Amino acid sequence: MNADPLRILVVADVAERHLSMIREAAPQAQIEQTVDRGRVVRQAEKADVIVGWNVPREAVQQAKHLRWIHSTAAGVDQLLHPEVVQRDIIVTDSSGIHAEPITEHVLAVMLAFARRLPVATRNQMTHRWDRASVIGEELWGKTVGILGLGSIGREVAARCQAFGMRVIGTKRTPAAVPHVDQVLPPDGLDEVLRAADYLVIILPLTEQTRGLIGARELGLMKPTAYLINVARGAIVQEAALIAALRTGRLRGAGLDVFEREPLPQDSPLWEMEQVILTPHVSGAVPDYYDRALPLFCENLRRFLTGAPLLNMVDKRQGY
Repeated sequence: MNADPLRILVVADVAERHLSMIREAAPQAQIEQTVDRGRVVRQAEKADVIVGWNVPREAVQQAKHLRWIHSTAAGVDQLLHPEVVQRDIIVTDSSGIHAEPITEHVLAVMLAFARRLPVATRNQMTHRWDRASVIGEELWGKTVGILGLGSIGREVAARCQAFGMRVIGTKRTPAAVPHVDQVLPPDGLDEVLRAADYLVIILPLTEQTRGLIGARELGLMKPTAYLINVARGAIVQEAALIAALRTGRLRGAGLDVFEREPLPQDSPLWEMEQVILTPHVSGAVPDYYDRALPLFCENLRRFLTGAPLLNMVDKRQGY
């Protein structure tokens, strides 16, 4: 380790108690905290470590001393600038802390569609008593297809199986997964698409997954199926999804992520009654940094002692 104190730049709107946690883990470190883009770029010049979610490329370009970036999110696509991939910079993420809220979000969307709650809500707003329009169906006996059986996907599988659903999914290295009836490799995508009543996307955004779900893939799905995306918007070709929804080729979509965020005001998705739309909040909870910062602090202690870090990212793979 250098004789100079470790310089840590926190690019997140954390509370004082979170900064205190970092100070406790690294008492000699110099800590700066800001979410202002200009200040991030200026402060990055001296930083050894950056912790946060969205680190501008200009900041990395200025950060000549940077040795480690820790993402407070599970996905790191927004951090893997060419300079990060090419340089000897360690990247770690916060995968594992989002399983509970994202799983509950997925189940909430599935239940809302199954029990026709969006229709019931619209009827309520217009004082319309129409039982026929809100008679729903069960999740019991339906098939859920999960693209990405990581920590979140496995938790979704467990909850869906508890609802009596058949669970199938894809995994980069296929092997038996608890609560999953059939595990397929990535090239088994078509089989999952054809079988799924609910398709849940929980994949990282990589060169292989960008635009993975397009017109051809949507055409393989049942017209009674629903697509739920809580991963990254760019995995689904939005124009193809809108076309499938408009023509009735797909029954509905629960979207928490989009190709462009914030979602443009002129997007047709805003007005579609068969869409449940949320602004990238499926993993958000009021105590988010109370969950994210302990993981960073544990890694910080390891970093200072030369021990192996948790949640190391393969920068070439993208996760």
